Amino acid sequence: VQTCALPICSSTLRIYRSEDLTGAAIGGTLKNVYAIAVGMSDGLNLGDNARAALITRCLNEMIELGVYLGAKKDTFVGLSGVGDLIATCTGEWSRNRTFGQAIASGKNAKELIDAQKTVVEGYWATACFYEKGKESGASSPVLDQVYRILYKGSEPKASVVELMARDLKPEG
Repeated sequence: VQTCALPICSSTLRIYRSEDLTGAAIGGTLKNVYAIAVGMSDGLNLGDNARAALITRCLNEMIELGVYLGAKKDTFVGLSGVGDLIATCTGEWSRNRTFGQAIASGKNAKELIDAQKTVVEGYWATACFYEKGKESGASSPVLDQVYRILYKGSEPKASVVELMARDLKPEG
């Protein structure tokens, strides 16, 4: 049996620490925004391949925006980045993903938030990171579309068309 120096470690719980508090905080917040986007994709019945592609592009965007804001790139390939992103974007229990599905079904974001009994962190994080993204100059097309849908009344289907119409470029 392995022992742990930390008092909250056990045989069923393993803690990984990070010196990059900025990156862990950004990853733990942005995953909620991207779960809304994935929820919209799921709500539009775009399929598993679209979901996988969207999560992958969201991770890339999270890394770019995070690095612009002072985080370390490597933090985002750990549990507070891709780990949290996958769990929140695919979990049936995810409030943010469920919120995105409701938006895709035609519901109004503000009305949903006002009626919500629990916090949908991604709604508030979207506005915050949209502003941060504009200030930083980072490319954040998914975040930008989520913002337009939640705060400007854009339609999710129209946002998919806009994202797909972007200029092609090499991945990376």
